[in-house]
This record gives sequence, C-alpha cells and structure tokens, in this order.
Amino acid sequence: MNGRVVLGLLGLVASNHLTVAAFIMLGVVIATSQLMSVAPSWLIAVPLALLALNLAAALAAHARLRRGGLAVFHFSLLGCLLLVAWGRLSHYEGRIELVQGGAFDASSAESLSRGPWHGDRLSRVRFEQGAFSVDYAPGVKRSHTRSQVEVLDADGVRRETVGDDRPLRIDGFRFYTTHNKGYAPLLTWAAQDAAPVTGAVHLPSYPLNDWQQQHSWSPPGVPQVRFWLRLATPVDEQKSWRLQPDQTQATLVVEMGGKRFELQPGDSAVGDFGTLRYDRLLGWMGYRIHYDPTLTPLFWLSCFGVAGLALHLWPLPARRRLPQQQVQGHEALS
Repeated sequence: MNGRVVLGLLGLVASNHLTVAAFIMLGVVIATSQLMSVAPSWLIAVPLALLALNLAAALAAHARLRRGGLAVFHFSLLGCLLLVAWGRLSHYEGRIELVQGGAFDASSAESLSRGPWHGDRLSRVRFEQGAFSVDYAPGVKRSHTRSQVEVLDADGVRRETVGDDRPLRIDGFRFYTTHNKGYAPLLTWAAQDAAPVTGAVHLPSYPLNDWQQQHSWSPPGVPQVRFWLRLATPVDEQKSWRLQPDQTQATLVVEMGGKRFELQPGDSAVGDFGTLRYDRLLGWMGYRIHYDPTLTPLFWLSCFGVAGLALHLWPLPARRRLPQQQVQGHEALS
C-alpha cells in the first residue's frame, strides 16, 4: 500500500499537467517582474524549482528517459534548471559612478536587482578609478571607451583597461562602462575656523547634457553655491573627437555670497563665507555591475545537453531505413 502511495505521488509530481502549470507560472512571474516591476527577479526561482522537481520525478518514473543520449540531455536540463534558480537567488545587478582617483565603495552602489542569498560580497571588491577616454565619430556617435582602473588584490596592484565590451572581472563581479559619464570639478572648501574639505562634484552626463553643465551646493551655514563649467573648446559635432576630462581646459563659474567668480584650476573664491578653491578638472565614469556565479557551469551543461540530444537523434535515420530494406528483401524472395 505504501508503495502504491509513493508511485501515485511520483506520477502526480511527474505529470504533464504540472509541467504546463509550472511553465505558465514561470511566464507570469517573468512578465510581472520585467513589465510591471512588482515581483522581485529572484521569485523566478520558485517555478524553476518546481520544473526541476517535475523533471526529477519524471526521470525517476520513466526508465526510457534515463537511457543513452536522452539521459545526458535530461540530466543536463535538470542541472540547468537548478543552476538558473540558484543564480536568481544569489545574483546582483547594480550601477555606480566613480570619479577619477576615487576608490570603489560598495555603499555608494545603486542596487537594481539583488538575490536574497547574495550577502555582502560586493563589499569585498577593491579597485580605484583612473583616467579614461571616449572616442566619438562625427554626429556625436560614441565608439570606443577606455577606462583605466587599478585593482587591489593579494598579489598587489594590477592595472586594467575596461570598456563597454571588456569588463573588469573581480571576485566574481563584472564591471562594464556605460554611456553615462561626465566632468567632475575637484573643489576644496574651507569655512572660517574649520578644517578644509576636498571633494569632487559630479556634473550632469556629458555630452548628453552638454548645454547644462551646472550644479548647486549648500555648504553648512552658507547660502547656496551655484557653479557651472564653461569649456574652452565646444564640441564640433561634424568631426571626430575624444573626451578626456582630465586634459580638458575649462573655466568654473561660481556664484556665491552674491558674488560671481570665474576660476581656473588653482584659483580660489574668497569672501566672508570662507574659501572655495578650484583644484582641477576630473571626470567620472558610470559602470554596470553584474554578478552571477552560474554562467560558466550553465554554458558547459548546455553543451552536454545538446551533445546528449544529438547522440539520441543521430541513429534515427538508420532506424527509419531498416523497415524499407526488410520490405525490399521480402519482394526479392517472392
């Protein structure tokens, strides 16, 4: 009786009806998470785990699925389902803006999607942003991006060049450059009877917002400071050019305390409010952050699955020709 109950439950879990229901659930979850942003992306793991359970039960219930190439295909498919579910539970996707000379800080990254099993892996990443350059074709068409970074690891410091299609790979994460980048004036603020504070201010993305390279800031105890960047050489959209923020000549126009200042690198705006020094012009680069530890094993499992399916289908033409040959033999004997 117990055996019958087990077989009945196994047949129920392995049924095609459950397969169809799990696929419908998977489609609903994917559509909801992608189109409406209501369900978290890791929720996809639920129907994937259900499909994996359904397939495992089918493998246990039907011996023909465990023979030859079909066995390789179905066990590879089962592994892929489990890996994708694990990947959704441990993945991370985010973005961050890094200024030249600045170190990566996980607390500054904006998380776009994060699995509940991801933990604090991002906090272990260590690298610093260097200079970067972006090539543009006529018509302000972005081509090659070359962003220099210095990675700090157990072997010391290594330098790498990152681009849109050449990621920085570190601790399982991949960092890709994006179209989002711009200028960042490095400023030093010194209020009366206070220690100087130095920091870079990110201006709007360039050249997307080339007509509004401005920002505002409210230092403690001082009315709002407004400043904007005036480039020495405007962009000629009919020619090829290269964006290199740290080599760009520009004037920083500052309005502070009811006064207007035009500062070159090294100049200061001084008044009753304190001192604001324009140290130099830097750049900031935007990155996309990806983490999914299942990509490599998924690739190899997929290859094994395709090989198993090919092994199963390869002798099929020979089996189809056999009855025809037998018929011809009978005709010859008659």
